[in-house]
Amino acid sequence: MPHVIQMTLDERLLDISTPGPWARALDLMQSTSRFELWVSVPDGPSMCMLRNGENAWLMYLREPGDSGFRSSGDTHRPGLGVFTLSNGQVDEYPLAWCIDVGHCRQALVDFRDRDGARPESITWCES
Repeated sequence: MPHVIQMTLDERLLDISTPGPWARALDLMQSTSRFELWVSVPDGPSMCMLRNGENAWLMYLREPGDSGFRSSGDTHRPGLGVFTLSNGQVDEYPLAWCIDVGHCRQALVDFRDRDGARPESITWCES
């Protein structure tokens, strides 16, 4: 039986219970340039996407409280990117963690389609 997947965008719970709302949620994510997005299986795995313009990265947690994994992009890319969390806090993270926004989007779909399994299309580093 498939797991229930929940999605929050900047702390707003989005209805993604059917394919139509899921597609609209992904379109909203595509048209919004700065956000914190979570997809999760209640009491199970979750994945976070932070985006600021063309810079985006992912974090995957196997369960609540897990130290998890983060995406790895160009490991030689210098600098820090500024990301705004849903609570308004502004943090800096290495641009070397960033991957293409389209890859992030596909990873979210893979997470859903594989009932919360870690997407294999992303290079992950243990946190």
